Amino acid sequence: MRMNAFFPASLEIQEELLKAGFKVPYDKESGRRTPVPVVVASKKARRVRAARILMAGRQLSDGKFTEIPGERALLELDITEKGFLLLKPKPVEYHLEEMGFVSVPPRLWGTWASFSLPFSAYRKMVDFLEKFEDSERQGFYTASRGSDGRIEVYAYKGRRGKDLGIPVFGYALGLHGLTLAEEYLRRKAEENGVPETRLRYLRLGLTRRKETRAGLKVGIVWEGGKPTEITLKLSTTDPKIRIQGLYGELIGKSRGELSRTGEWYILVHAGDFVNALTTVGETFGSKSY
Repeated sequence: MRMNAFFPASLEIQEELLKAGFKVPYDKESGRRTPVPVVVASKKARRVRAARILMAGRQLSDGKFTEIPGERALLELDITEKGFLLLKPKPVEYHLEEMGFVSVPPRLWGTWASFSLPFSAYRKMVDFLEKFEDSERQGFYTASRGSDGRIEVYAYKGRRGKDLGIPVFGYALGLHGLTLAEEYLRRKAEENGVPETRLRYLRLGLTRRKETRAGLKVGIVWEGGKPTEITLKLSTTDPKIRIQGLYGELIGKSRGELSRTGEWYILVHAGDFVNALTTVGETFGSKSY
């Protein structure tokens, strides 16, 4: 599985680090950089500008570019007694990157965590959730994006759900329990003059608050006319929050409530998930995957 967890999209985490004394993301006076890391696990080897790599296990660098070998992330599916589906991503081999330049700051994005599985997992997932499937799938719609022979189609529930996907009833993601993140923070604490003992009190995990408007976009990517991967994208759009950054006020979309959780999970209705997946799977008229 491929995954990207964009923790720079969280003003909550940025504010927590600022309060602890970290100069996030950049101190103009000293020139020190302390970006909030993106947690990346790529199944295929990647060549990245060396300056963007914050922390990695296996790597090969020539000073300008860094070669990251293929990494490994897992996704477990559990069904609860009440018919909810617990999606549990687990980064096993991963690295930390600095957020590259983007025209829209990540604090304004909707989607801030994405997971991609090979399309070969489609039939296994549908069979696993078969008893929750509704053949009529009323209230599910599709939207698409893409170019150059690559099209991503995702499903959403309800006409007002286009920016979210299907409803998410709970989630937890964060930097706790990630060895590379812990080492990165120790190094940055030393650079910023932050006592290492302060690290144990940081809350760098995110969980859903009651008022958080959250959703999961369940999609399929077609390339060259064939389905190649399943995409799962976690989005939050409301409420809006504001913090005092190093150089002025910052406004963005809330990513939830800070916690010290080391868990990673996303909670949805099993029926919503399988109906969204099969709705997208039949977009091009096939029911035989």
